[in-house]
Amino acid sequence: MNTTKTTAPITAPAEYPVQVRLPGQAAAAEGPIDPFMMYVAHHAFRRDLADFAACAPHTPVADTDTWRALADRWSSFYDVLHHHHTGEDEALWPLLLSGADDDEQAVLHAMEAEHELIDPLLTACSAGFAAMAAGPGRADDTVRADLAGSLQRTFETLSAHLAHEESAAMVIMQRRMSPAEWDAFEETMRGEVKPREVLAVGPFLVKGLPADDRQAIMSRLPAILRILTRLGERSFARRDRRAFFYDPRR
Repeated sequence: MNTTKTTAPITAPAEYPVQVRLPGQAAAAEGPIDPFMMYVAHHAFRRDLADFAACAPHTPVADTDTWRALADRWSSFYDVLHHHHTGEDEALWPLLLSGADDDEQAVLHAMEAEHELIDPLLTACSAGFAAMAAGPGRADDTVRADLAGSLQRTFETLSAHLAHEESAAMVIMQRRMSPAEWDAFEETMRGEVKPREVLAVGPFLVKGLPADDRQAIMSRLPAILRILTRLGERSFARRDRRAFFYDPRR
């Protein structure tokens, strides 16, 4: 018997925001909130892990400078992903759990459990990049092969988690959150990113978006974020080219 106290789903005006649908995205639940930046972040995480997984096996063991660039680029990716998951675990999922029914609670607890599966994979990748960047004495073919395997497993595990979140957890968000609650959550997340950091985070988020999607996303950003993103793109692109120099898909 279901004994969990439930609250009525959030009601909203008949006209909901148009939800973005980016490459690789599993679903886009309709509803009163506009979580477009979450979808943008998911696209960036999928894209980056695919890039790392493609480049690691093809980057020569002896090219320490490129491995250092890759390790630095991995650190940037890791920081954004960690901030994203921490915000969900500490603020978003608890907010939703407070009004969720039993089935919804099972989904939200699964989100937390999946984060716990991803964490050790990220740690293994960080250790692999650090070893390769250290050069002779630590970097060798075996370490590179182990790193490539860890990156592939991380890509598969995180991709499955993001698809689950998009197809199930974000349905709950649309059902249980008001636009004001979502805006407050996003404001908290943005407030933890310093303007100087946006110079790197903004370009990271919009990299690789199809032109129409990029234009739509940029038009939704606050003006200051648009400016900082554009200001940081040249430096970000230069770092990206250096890190992914051996990308076999070019």
